[in-house]
Amino acid sequence: MIKYKKYVFPILEGEHWWGGASFDGVKMPFGRETVYSRGLDPNTTMNQAAPLLVSDAGRYIWSERGFDIRVAGGNIELYSAKGAPRLYEGFGTLRGAYLAACAAHFPPAGKRPPDEFFSKPQFNTWIELNYDQEQGAIEKYAAAIKEAGYDCGVFMIDCGWSPYYGKWKFDPAKIPDPKGLIDRLHGLGYKVLLWSCPFISADTPEYRALRDKRLLVEKRDGTPALLQWWDGFSAVLDLTDPAARRWYLAQNRELMRRCGADGFKMDAGDAYFYSEEHFTAQAADGNRHSELWAKLALHYEYNELRAAWKCGGLPIVQRLCDKLHSWGYNGVASLVPCALAQGIVGSAYSCPDMIGGGDYLDFSKERLKHVDGELFVRYAQSAALMPMMQFSAPPWRVLGKEENAACLAAAKLHEAFAPYILSLADESAHTGEPIIRYMEYVFPHEGLAEVTDQFMLGDRYLVAPVQQKGERARRVLLPRGRWKYCGGQIFEGGEVTVDAPLDVLPYFERL
Repeated sequence: MIKYKKYVFPILEGEHWWGGASFDGVKMPFGRETVYSRGLDPNTTMNQAAPLLVSDAGRYIWSERGFDIRVAGGNIELYSAKGAPRLYEGFGTLRGAYLAACAAHFPPAGKRPPDEFFSKPQFNTWIELNYDQEQGAIEKYAAAIKEAGYDCGVFMIDCGWSPYYGKWKFDPAKIPDPKGLIDRLHGLGYKVLLWSCPFISADTPEYRALRDKRLLVEKRDGTPALLQWWDGFSAVLDLTDPAARRWYLAQNRELMRRCGADGFKMDAGDAYFYSEEHFTAQAADGNRHSELWAKLALHYEYNELRAAWKCGGLPIVQRLCDKLHSWGYNGVASLVPCALAQGIVGSAYSCPDMIGGGDYLDFSKERLKHVDGELFVRYAQSAALMPMMQFSAPPWRVLGKEENAACLAAAKLHEAFAPYILSLADESAHTGEPIIRYMEYVFPHEGLAEVTDQFMLGDRYLVAPVQQKGERARRVLLPRGRWKYCGGQIFEGGEVTVDAPLDVLPYFERL
């Protein structure tokens, strides 16, 4: 039985805290009245997490190992069996505390992902093709992007291009000419990523070879463990063993050499798949497995992850987990607060979920007539001035003419802001600062700590996406100073309401 030690940190009067699990951005900040709990030993969410909490009183808490969090009764209670969380004080503001934590515990790597991730929208085949990643359909989808007037920097071929998990070669029944396919995608100007995971389908040649070399996570009796994940039960590589890592990297190296793939969408690195009953070459908990998987992405300039542990400051693209086609906190309303939370745990190179939502069932033929065009547009606008934006369900197919035009306009707005976004990405590579920032981060102690439905793009632009169905006006809290609205009006700081028709993303420039 694991014994947890309890650490108690009183919350100061008027103090607010952020951090831990980016998935819980919708529940931040934490204050004296908050009631909240989350397991981070291991990380029980599907997104990025770190053993870090940061406060607008210029304080932060860090631990080298995971902890479970409980906020209640005016205290932060942390429960840890493996590390001793420690409080650091005296940094003045949220920004000061974050930068101190970053410098001490996850200093920036000095590198960032390539321009294509930031400068143009990304497209992913998941919603359109699901597991049927067939060559002709992929080529048709890729060509349709251009025909619809969209541009694309990164094109991702999602799960289903290989025969089964662990056989990382193209399925010849689906994709008979993989090099030709990728050459044609390159000809359209795309960088191509292939979906990948650490799982190995049982009772296959790859499984048996890895089993015999003891490169799989095992049970107590020395036989491979079958872990449950969203696609059933599979064996999984023991990433604590350098030989298992070499095996995986060799598969990818061959894909890049033979077919011209540029990188990999590295999925299924969730810490909660693992348990204390699993045995590996080196002692490791679920968080360590998640961290090792994420750091394999550093072998590729072009990468994408959804789940990661303690990977702040690294040149890794981190997407929010799949959201629903809804207006609620499991849908579009989660994008801003959760993307902000990604930044405050060190994941600056963030991408919101696929526009419209990442659940393919929401876009099935049976449900297509229920697709909410207004919601889809507001998804696109929410992502337009974030570091990255990614489409999967094609707007030109699932939307009407007006809604498609509004989504295209959001994509073009993102491209127009690319030079500024790239400059922030360059800055983050050397300072570790988030690209999108809490209002409190940029304007400390102005009463904006609880404002999480608008954000700052750098220190210059305030962005306030519409996230309520039917709204055609947007209430915005402006910090002190003068601000220029995207429509041209000049406002002084304070509460303002601006027009926000369906084709407008409200944003302001700081003067």
